Amino acid sequence: MTDSEQLAEIKALINNLVVDVEGIRSDVEGLKQETAKTNERVEAYQKDSQQSEIKALINHLTEDVESLKQETARTNDRVETYQKSSQQVVNLAFSLILAATAAIVIPTVLGR
Repeated sequence: MTDSEQLAEIKALINNLVVDVEGIRSDVEGLKQETAKTNERVEAYQKDSQQSEIKALINHLTEDVESLKQETARTNDRVETYQKSSQQVVNLAFSLILAATAAIVIPTVLGR
């Protein structure tokens, strides 16, 4: 094999390597673009996931607030009932005191 043949073969190999390197560069660029798209999808998924978690927490808090409202309404009803019954007990006590006083005073005044 002569020097010119060897040089031609080396040139052909170098040209093949250049073509291969260009193909690799093209593949790398494609992978970069796919990676960027994947990153965008992951970020969108994370946002959706966070929003879903926030919505779930808000729903849970809303249920808790509604439960507390119902509990407060029941407690208010009980307090109102206790106030009414306490007033009735006070009225009964005054009535008994008045009746006992009258039972003592009337016979004393009438002399019996």
